[in-house]
Amino acid sequence: MRGYHEGEFVDHIMFLKTPVDIFIPAAMENQITGVTADWLDVKLVAEGANGPTNTDGDAVLQRRGIDVIPDILCNSGGVIVSYFEWLQNKRSESWDLEEVDRKLRKKIVAAYERVRATIKEFNTDARTAAYVVALRRLEKVYLERGIFP
Repeated sequence: MRGYHEGEFVDHIMFLKTPVDIFIPAAMENQITGVTADWLDVKLVAEGANGPTNTDGDAVLQRRGIDVIPDILCNSGGVIVSYFEWLQNKRSESWDLEEVDRKLRKKIVAAYERVRATIKEFNTDARTAAYVVALRRLEKVYLERGIFP
């Protein structure tokens, strides 16, 4: 961390106020709130997992022009690879690392492109766009299967 010396105690508030390019909150919910979002001196928030930004925090980050990669996208690689493991077990298959990487890259890039297009279509943030993409996929499946006609 810039400005601190090795072994120096840094409390939670000092930590959040430390200037960095990318802040990666993970493992705990609601780390970025309407109050703590004002403390951040960052260019990008890449959410690791578990809903680290609440609604008020999101609004502050948007107002301040700080880009956010929401956890639904940023953390999806691990979830996708877990699905690949399940699929391999179900099919009694074993994929090498290159195949897993190729399949993961294809899914991640496609998801990113869908979210990017939706950001532009609705002139919205990445989190809202990711939810729109997910809801559209649900709508399509429900219509195709005749669920909730």
